[in-house]
Amino acid sequence: MTKSGRFYFFILTLLVPSIFTSCTNETNNGGKPMSIGSTTEILIVTQNQQQWENQIGQSIKKYFTADVYGLPQAEPIFKLLHIRKTDFNNLFKKQRNILFVNIDPKVKEPKIVVTHDRWSVPQLIFTITAPSPVVFAKVFKAKKDYFIEKYLSSERQRILKVFRTSLDSKIMKAIKQNFSFTLSVPTGFYVAKTKSDFMWIRHVANNYNQGIIILSQPYKDTIQVSRDKILSQIQNYQRHYIPGPTSGSYMSLDRKFVVPKDSLITDFPTCYAVEIRGLWRVEHDFMGGPFISYTFLDENTNRIITLFGYVYYPNHKKRNLLLQVESIFYSVKFNKAGENR
Repeated sequence: MTKSGRFYFFILTLLVPSIFTSCTNETNNGGKPMSIGSTTEILIVTQNQQQWENQIGQSIKKYFTADVYGLPQAEPIFKLLHIRKTDFNNLFKKQRNILFVNIDPKVKEPKIVVTHDRWSVPQLIFTITAPSPVVFAKVFKAKKDYFIEKYLSSERQRILKVFRTSLDSKIMKAIKQNFSFTLSVPTGFYVAKTKSDFMWIRHVANNYNQGIIILSQPYKDTIQVSRDKILSQIQNYQRHYIPGPTSGSYMSLDRKFVVPKDSLITDFPTCYAVEIRGLWRVEHDFMGGPFISYTFLDENTNRIITLFGYVYYPNHKKRNLLLQVESIFYSVKFNKAGENR
């Protein structure tokens, strides 16, 4: 078995079989208005107020408004708006993310329908039909991860669409030359430091910072994609190349206050990636904030790549800024086989 084959065999052993089945309805988006709604906002449409107040609404709120892992302050995954079906007018039809609740005692089995761009563009709509609130709650719990990922994927695509209207071609060219892949980096970022296997890209605004660190190393063994090995590699580069604001200070990771959480991502552009969320900090100083990283194999170069993104925005909410960096990572695209750097 080749090295890349062993890598993917190792990754596949971590996978959990999917239990989701659904009906998908794709619609023509020609001539439809642009959708509205703030970042990660979902409109919940129930048939009556009681549904929102009973176990249906409780289940939706429990999972959709759970805290995003790795943020220093509590922030929910989604912001929820709720209306009754009788109040669903043309204005609400422009919402970007919608979830319809449909309780029908006549149906024997629950049904989930996914609709794209029905009334506006882009738009993602889930309609969940169940015979009772009890069944609805069970179905929603079982499929919660799927719903969350699909809505987040829709948000990432929207953010990238905005970014692609103003990309920094110089940064993208530098990434391609160094690492044989591209990222959709918008204007406002700049390359702060670069080595043959390392690049630090920053966006410094008046009151917040966003950063991207790219690491590359030859693939030798599957242990390289274990959480501790990934974190150790990141910290090694941070110590040598990411200085802090005071003498002797440097960027590092927090492993105690919020333990870094790793998970296997199966819908990343590279197929499989190890995602890690947690907090970064500065040794010998008081700076810190959330980070997210993705580690994957580039089969064309047989190298392990880590994309590390962070946000610094003291005393403010950071979820949306981190989601922007995450969206940039989801734009990764490998060079074609045989293409020069």
